[in-house]
This record gives sequence, C-alpha cells and structure tokens, in this order.
Amino acid sequence: MASNGQTETATLVAMLDERAAVNARLVLVADGQQWRLHHAQVTLDDAPSKERAWRYSTASFLELSLPGSTAAALLRGEEQDIHGVRVVAPGSLSSTAFVRRLRGQEEWGRETTRWPRTEWTISRDTSVPQNGYDLLVGDGPSFLNFDQALSAFLHQRPYDSTTNRTDLWRIVQPQRAGWFSKITIGPDLLTAVVDGENLASAVLEVSWAAGNQIHSLDGAGSYSFALPDGLAHDSLLMLRREDEWLDWRSFPAPAFGRARDASVVWEQPGPELDLLLANGEGQHLECKREVPEGESRKKMLKTIAAFASKDGGTVLIGVQDDLQIVGLSEQSNVDKQTLQIASMIRDNLEPVPAYESRVIDHDGKKVFAIEVSGGGQMHAYRNGQRLEFYVRVGPNTVPARHHEIAAGFQQAPTATTF
Repeated sequence: MASNGQTETATLVAMLDERAAVNARLVLVADGQQWRLHHAQVTLDDAPSKERAWRYSTASFLELSLPGSTAAALLRGEEQDIHGVRVVAPGSLSSTAFVRRLRGQEEWGRETTRWPRTEWTISRDTSVPQNGYDLLVGDGPSFLNFDQALSAFLHQRPYDSTTNRTDLWRIVQPQRAGWFSKITIGPDLLTAVVDGENLASAVLEVSWAAGNQIHSLDGAGSYSFALPDGLAHDSLLMLRREDEWLDWRSFPAPAFGRARDASVVWEQPGPELDLLLANGEGQHLECKREVPEGESRKKMLKTIAAFASKDGGTVLIGVQDDLQIVGLSEQSNVDKQTLQIASMIRDNLEPVPAYESRVIDHDGKKVFAIEVSGGGQMHAYRNGQRLEFYVRVGPNTVPARHHEIAAGFQQAPTATTF
C-alpha cells in the first residue's frame, strides 16, 4: 500500500489504464477554441458516480464516470473527447506525484472522509494564464466568480482561501478495509466502534508510554478498553493487520485551533481541559478570567488575529493567568456571550477567521473556548481606519514585522493562482 512520499507518474497512468471505469470531476477553462484541463479529481471507487454538468462560456465543470483508459490518456497529456467537448491536457507533467496516506476523518485539501484514503497529487504549471473573475452565468448555478464555482463544485462549501490549490491532478483511492466510525472516551473506558469491508486477522490496539492493550476482532462492532487511570497523554489507538495500519487516532494534548474530529466523543470533559492546560499559556493558548472589556478586549481580538494568521490557537474564558479554572460567573448567559464574541470578531477582524466556540464543563464549572483555525493567510485587527497585523511569540501577542506580513501575504493565494 502506498505511503507518504513520491510515486512515478507512469505508475499512476498504469493504475488508471487497468481499471474499467473511474469516477471523475473535471474542471475545464476556455482556451481559444478548445477546453484546457484546469483540475482533474479521479476517485478509484467501484461505487457509481453521480453525473453533473455546469457549462459557462469560460468554464465547464463535469462530474461523470470515465473509462480508465480515457483518464490514463489525459494523464499522459493526450487530447480526449469528453461529454461533447475536446479536452486539452498539459503534456509536460512532472515525472512524479506526491502521495499521502490519510487516516479516517483527516482533512486535507478541504476533503474529509470517514474511512482512510490514499491521495496522489500532481501540481499544475502556475505560469499558464488562468481563468478570470467574471460572473459565471449559464447552464448551471450562477456564481460571482470562478473561485466560488470551483469551491461549490468540488466541496459543496463556500469559497475561502484554501480552495486555491495548485494541483492539476488529484487521484483518490478509498481504503475501506477497516475504520473507526465512533470513539468514545470516558473517565475509565475507551470504546471504539469499528466498521470495514475486510477485517480478517485485524487487531485493535491502544498504546501509551507505559504499555499497551490489544483486542482481536470478531468483525465489525464495538470494542472497549478499561482505563483505570484514564486516558494517558500521547495515547495511540490503532486498527492494524500485522505491520499494516488500517486506521488510527492519536490523543496528545488537544490540537489547538483545529477542527475537532467528528468521530471522537469525549465523555470526560474535565480531563480534556486538563490536557489543554497541560503546557500552560503559550504559542497556541490564551486564558481570560472573563469576557474582556476595553483594552483587554482589544488584546484578545489581536490574539485571535495572530492565531488565525499562523497555526491557529485557543482562547479559554473562565481560566485565570495562573491556569486556575474559575469558570464563568453563574449570572453568565452563554448564548448571549456567544453572540457577543461573534459580533466582536466580525466587527474588528479582517477577514473574519474560521473559528468554533463551545462550552467545556469541568467539575461543575463552565469554561468558554474559542478555537481559532489557522488559515494560511494574514488576518488584521481594525483599529479605526488602520489595519494592524499581529503574530504570536510564545505567550505574547506582538505587532508583526514587515517581513512577517510580506511572508504571510506571499503564502496567501492571489488572483493569479487560477
């Protein structure tokens, strides 16, 4: 099975060529009298593909089942007639593709699946003139511009900066031998619900620094591990067959500013908060005793902007600087505070970062968490008519230097990406 690294493009061509059919999403842009391939996403799956066709004067978006030989020819750079149009594919591709094997529920390039998968990507030549930003009106939904149409077609999600990928080809192979459909972590018990199409000889293992436990599987179903001392830091839950992993989850201190894994249910919110606070305030964590006012509010908003401009982070409200958990006051209206914070972020940060707010219960005390995602672009705090940029240095939020701002904008996609 493929692992992270490089794969010869010729190997992918052969892989496509030997399949009777593949599911494909093709994004085409008008190039004179022909249609040039802008992005191809191919899924090596036996499940039938639904069919969609959005056609505009400058772009076309097609979802259909293709003969494997047709997909292989496109990957070789050969022109093909597809769905009534002549598709021109770049013929000078890289000789290798980047390959990455992903566990279940892992997001990469805005894609998440319940089961593990292997993905191969080949970058496009970004020096080729790309599609413009005109309104798209035609035989399909109307869109403000090409970027919005691309995000809706590939992801069924609103456009944001992460849509601007540079891959020309994306080949996805689902790995459905076995996966975790649900994991529940309690104070003294971990329960994993396992599903899959080939679980013969598979075992389930939970391991930590001081030891491990292993269960043999009788097929799909629910399996439990007793944890008398609770879930240890840096525990690893592994579904494997001999030396090959099928799916896995790791449980370090919670990932700061990342979307939470939908398959994991924490029934021990106290320990979850303890893990979050284990390393104290720092690069990815800021604590506030209560919803701040005045200058303290400005500082919190600047910190949220700094989190969003880099790797993300979490603001905890109801925790003192010395990490003592005091909780929200009994008079606090959580729904009102949620709306208040949302308004603060919307009115003072540009662009508005992606974040999630939630309440964590800890020994009868409520702590409000604002989990900010890192978006790969700079986010500014609006100070009157002036935009200010900040970065996180350890536990401090400081003004960004010119080279840091420049680097942040260089990483962010621009209109020339497409």
